[in-house]
Amino acid sequence: MEPWGYIVLVGAAAIVYALMLPARQQEKSGVQQSLKDTEAALELYMSDLEREQEKMIELVASLKQQNQQGKNALLEEIGALKEQVSELRNLSGQLESRLAASEREVQELGTAQARAEAARQAAAPAEAMHEQSKPKPVSSIKLRYPRLFELYEEGKSIDAIAKMAGLQRGEVQLILQLAKQEESV
Repeated sequence: MEPWGYIVLVGAAAIVYALMLPARQQEKSGVQQSLKDTEAALELYMSDLEREQEKMIELVASLKQQNQQGKNALLEEIGALKEQVSELRNLSGQLESRLAASEREVQELGTAQARAEAARQAAAPAEAMHEQSKPKPVSSIKLRYPRLFELYEEGKSIDAIAKMAGLQRGEVQLILQLAKQEESV
């Protein structure tokens, strides 16, 4: 090949290369633009994620604070209830001791009344005893609960008696039934 052919070939190659150069630059600039757009989209997405994450952190913190406040309120209420329970136990013990003392007093009064009745009957002349009808025996139940029977003889209802005597309705009914059974024997 002749030297001028080489020159033509080199010139043609340079022209082809020059024509292809702007197309490559456009491809590179298009790829670069695409990368910039992707980076911008990713940055927007990351900033949205960060904002949502901050909101979630604030929400969790507020829920934790509310939970702690609720827990503290419940603990205070439990403490108050424990104090009330201990006070009620003390009062219950006091009431039980009062009830036991009252029952002892009633029994002592009943035995004292029985002794007085026996002494009075022993002092009465024998003839007066024969003339009188057979006295009605006093039941031991009536000696234990004299106030209850006074109220019953006054015509008070069982509910009213239970309220005044500080007993349950069923207890009052049972006491009255036991007294009737003792009288019938």
